[in-house]
Amino acid sequence: MCYIVGMNLAVIGAGYVGLVTAAVFADLGNQLWVVETDKEKIKKLKQGKVPFYEPGLEELLLKNFEQKRLKFTQSYSRAIPSSEVIFVCVGTPNKKGKVDLSFVYGATKSIAGNLKKPAIVVIKSTVPPGINLKIEKWMKRFTKLEFELVSVPEFLREGKALPDTFSPYRVVIGTGNKVAAEKLLRLHQGIEGERLICSSASAQLIKYASNAFLPTKISFANSIAVLADKFGANVDEVMKGLGMDARIGPDFLGAGLGYGGSCFPKDVAALISLSRKVGHNFRILKAVEKTNQAQINYFLKKISRLCGGEIKNKTLAVLGLAFKPGTSDMREACSLYLIKALQKLGAKVRASDPVAIEEAKKELKGIGFFADPYQALKGADALLLVTEWEEYRNLDFKKVREAMRTPIVVDGRNIYNKEKLEELGFAYEGIGK
Repeated sequence: MCYIVGMNLAVIGAGYVGLVTAAVFADLGNQLWVVETDKEKIKKLKQGKVPFYEPGLEELLLKNFEQKRLKFTQSYSRAIPSSEVIFVCVGTPNKKGKVDLSFVYGATKSIAGNLKKPAIVVIKSTVPPGINLKIEKWMKRFTKLEFELVSVPEFLREGKALPDTFSPYRVVIGTGNKVAAEKLLRLHQGIEGERLICSSASAQLIKYASNAFLPTKISFANSIAVLADKFGANVDEVMKGLGMDARIGPDFLGAGLGYGGSCFPKDVAALISLSRKVGHNFRILKAVEKTNQAQINYFLKKISRLCGGEIKNKTLAVLGLAFKPGTSDMREACSLYLIKALQKLGAKVRASDPVAIEEAKKELKGIGFFADPYQALKGADALLLVTEWEEYRNLDFKKVREAMRTPIVVDGRNIYNKEKLEELGFAYEGIGK
């Protein structure tokens, strides 16, 4: 990527969205500050270390840091005065079902207080539709300078964040200001994808709608999987046939344990709450949420049945801790809910993950952690596949059979071949298979 734009930019927040945004725009030839209030995080970033796992990100950040296009600071006063475009990429966590905007208000206050010239302030954080009017009024309490508040939501997937940012399906720019829109279009010239210029409220609702519709597809697939189990069908075949319809498409129809992560659960809950606030009962999303929560219990019943109706004192090996492959993120991971439920039922849990063990240790106690899946499986009464890492797709099941005490596989992501495993002497169940 070498399209040269050459603007002075700032990114507020060194999380997933902030660091990916910074790495991509620096790589496109811009000068960029990253502002992060966490002193320890800044120290690590200056050493070339990213505080989470994302393929290719550490290398791209280090490259642009060494080429002096990228700088890290705790100080708004160093970063904001020279910046033409300022991206707000701070967290908007779920707080009792509501969107916590405290980090957004804190960041925009500090931006306003340090402006030395007119600038474009871009909200990339996921925020409620229409909130820009309130944020604009808030910022005007701390500056007399002109600024334009714009919404450009992100649509990146963890594990594929860089390709999703360099080559997204679309770039949505929410503003009614023609000058700001043209400048942001110019800034995004090195990035692929269709362009949509709309109101800031529409841009924000597009983000929520996207992050609610995809979990809806997942929960629908999981509901069909339950029916497939009841009727003796194979949900993989059913979803393949369903996805062949161009009006539906094949993506996000994989049946399994359900969705997790930093976005889907939070944004589904937020959209339900926002709807309630304006007098709308979003029944579909409530059902999506309940369906997702029920999927862990459905998996637990399969485990119990295959283990003879009792899992107390059974040694169970959980393969995969991160909420999805390609990331170390444990936020709302299915593994957390499953393992805690297994512990309550008296099971002994051994767990493996290629990159998420350190994060998992912050959330889970009383279990054994193993980088090597074969070590996790040693003496196990059942293999529970939770996250579909490539390492687990390609296990040597003859070696697995030798390591385990009881040859049971409960496949939470439908990645294994039932017939082949049964030929090797395993008892196998997937979700809807």
